[in-house]
Amino acid sequence: MKTVARGLGDGCVVKHGMRNVAAVVVACGLPLSLPAGPAQASEERYEREGGHGASEHYESKYYGAVEKMPKDRIGTWVVKGREIVVTKDTRIKEEHGRAEPGAYVEVEGTVVGKSFTAHKIEVKRSKGR
Repeated sequence: MKTVARGLGDGCVVKHGMRNVAAVVVACGLPLSLPAGPAQASEERYEREGGHGASEHYESKYYGAVEKMPKDRIGTWVVKGREIVVTKDTRIKEEHGRAEPGAYVEVEGTVVGKSFTAHKIEVKRSKGR
């Protein structure tokens, strides 16, 4: 599911869970109506940089199974169909299993345009569990 919340104002937070939902509640007080159906759990914080015409960015969490990743871990990963940029500064937590294709992970990072750069990746469930 794609959440669109542009124009809600600075600092608005959009939250939704992994159950079927009929609406998404926005912390700045504006409900968004959506059709009921499975939702991808995420939490997104939208912010605007600079003045008029500046680019928008937001902090986001994304959950899913790792589909592809480079052997040295730095580069582009694919998590549930979405490309995630992993840098040398990205923290990878492996308390619940190894970060590898098939592992279920939580990704925290910044989205600018169509690019999602991970700050932290945490393995929630190892491959095959």
